Amino acid sequence: MQPRGSPAPANEEGPLDGETHARVLDHQNSGVVQGITEKGLYLIRMRIPAGGSSQAPGSRLSFEEGGEANLLGQTRHRDLSVMAQTELNEVVKGILTDLPESCLSFYNRAGNLTLKKHAFTLLPGIGDSKATSMVELRGRTGWETLEALDEACQIDCAGLLSERLCAEIVDRHMTPSLLDHLIRA
Repeated sequence: MQPRGSPAPANEEGPLDGETHARVLDHQNSGVVQGITEKGLYLIRMRIPAGGSSQAPGSRLSFEEGGEANLLGQTRHRDLSVMAQTELNEVVKGILTDLPESCLSFYNRAGNLTLKKHAFTLLPGIGDSKATSMVELRGRTGWETLEALDEACQIDCAGLLSERLCAEIVDRHMTPSLLDHLIRA
């Protein structure tokens, strides 16, 4: 088993392959930035080159070659600063709002997990009757925008999904995992 945060062997893909951008959670005085990747929502550490400007939480950084930051590797939730932990939910919500494809995909495709449990009930505050109502409102075509979804269901779709995803980041053993089945699949 590969140690967390270490590079994958040359012939294996690592979890950060294909990741090019992250959002800032905390820019520390040392120049190290704690962040979260946009595609897979992996917690990472980056370094801003000397002379780089301070980055506010939620700022978007490129860590591709020639980008604003150098990728140092993955990190764990428990190793994040208090500031980074505090900003996590709002930053993930910002990613889902700015890049709505995965958010809309979840709401437009979510189905039953068992005969008595729908995927919508994994979201905080959504019970069986609300999930049934959401499925009826979705119909066959689904929603085209987050705004249409929010209005039809009277929810904050990005906020609810962000809460669930952040809970899974904190507790990697939560099941079923929307991170693994929706975001990182």
